[in-house]
Amino acid sequence: MKKIALIITALLFVGIAFAQEDGSTLDQPVRRPVEYPWQNMETDTFSVPVAPVFVRHADVMYYHTVWRIIDLREKRNHPYYFPTLARGTWKSLAQTIFDAIDIDNTDRANRLSVYDDEFCTREKSLDDIRATLAEPKMQHERDPETGEIINSIPFFEPFTADQILSYRIREVWFFDKQRSVMEVRILSIEPIIEYVREVNVGDGGGNEEDNILGGEPITRSGGHILWEELRPYLKQQEMFNIKNNAARISFDDAMTWKRQFATVIYQEQNVYGDREIQQYIKNSRDQRIESERINEKIRNFEHELWEF
Repeated sequence: MKKIALIITALLFVGIAFAQEDGSTLDQPVRRPVEYPWQNMETDTFSVPVAPVFVRHADVMYYHTVWRIIDLREKRNHPYYFPTLARGTWKSLAQTIFDAIDIDNTDRANRLSVYDDEFCTREKSLDDIRATLAEPKMQHERDPETGEIINSIPFFEPFTADQILSYRIREVWFFDKQRSVMEVRILSIEPIIEYVREVNVGDGGGNEEDNILGGEPITRSGGHILWEELRPYLKQQEMFNIKNNAARISFDDAMTWKRQFATVIYQEQNVYGDREIQQYIKNSRDQRIESERINEKIRNFEHELWEF
């Protein structure tokens, strides 16, 4: 009797062991492929943005506001444009901004605000943001027999990150006499969307089915974003470092502190209502010279402070 009990107990242990082995094989999580051997190291997100130094208004003895344009077609600005599609952890600056705005999120507290003016005083509603970041189109419903349009449904097609080809930034240069330094701080950024809008040009006769589609280049603003509100999102996104891939750098580090981008001044604060350079200089070459003159004026002010 004891032998029978021992045999039954042994069989039960063997069955449990096989069941555990099969279960462990089925429940084992799928490991994601590792591209580099050091990716299993600590690769958590960046820290919070570094707060700028507090400056008292009484210590600012000089300041000048300028507007710049960052053209992503320039080679130095390519790290902000590519990749046009998210590739692993890499994102473009435009995709980072789109993800922060999150037009599908109705909770205002968990998305980035977009403003209607460059001074960021009038915040856009969610419907206005969707209309700004999407192209209005019409979906036509046709009669299957005659081919005539019997119904048209309007809809919005969201813009993609590769359609943002430039940014306009508003920044202020000021001299802090308490620390005796000349500093610059970005105040706001404005994505510029460039796309080709399809228009029905027709062929001059025949049925509407014979009409062809043409293209009209459109340039429009993507809204204004307060820089300090955008910085936490930029700090969490790693940017491609063209000099050394091992040196991690975020968009916030590259733009706020290192200023690793090429820009051209197109507007400065002036008595004529902050008019743009192109409003009083028509030649493109002279406009570039005027932009450099404004840059030189700001640099010379700091240099002349130390003359004795």
